[in-house]
Amino acid sequence: MSNDTNTYFTKEHFENEIRLDINEDVLKRIYNDGLKPTDQRPINFFFVTDTEEKAILFKNYLEDNFPDYTEIEVWDYEDNFEIRGFTAPLTMDLEPINHWNQAMWDTGYSHDCVLDGWEVETS
Repeated sequence: MSNDTNTYFTKEHFENEIRLDINEDVLKRIYNDGLKPTDQRPINFFFVTDTEEKAILFKNYLEDNFPDYTEIEVWDYEDNFEIRGFTAPLTMDLEPINHWNQAMWDTGYSHDCVLDGWEVETS
């Protein structure tokens, strides 16, 4: 899908809303729960878009291009559609998290799907 035709994840949102600075606060909470920056955990991610067709196309893209991602599913979500799944384990340090976050932000934008959040299991 062309970025010029995005109806959900607009160029303005893409350019102004990534907020990588939030990852530092998220990691601090994760560390307070007992994880260390050297620990590796899968990330449970959430993308949102406005049509089921886009959600399914993005799900298929993730499955084809990230074969180590698991449990990728499409769900109805508040009049939109959510794509959720798990990454391969990533190191819980700011640099790899920000790198992954930027890559997923860019990948989502190219499919009109916004990265809506992520979390990890701490136990």
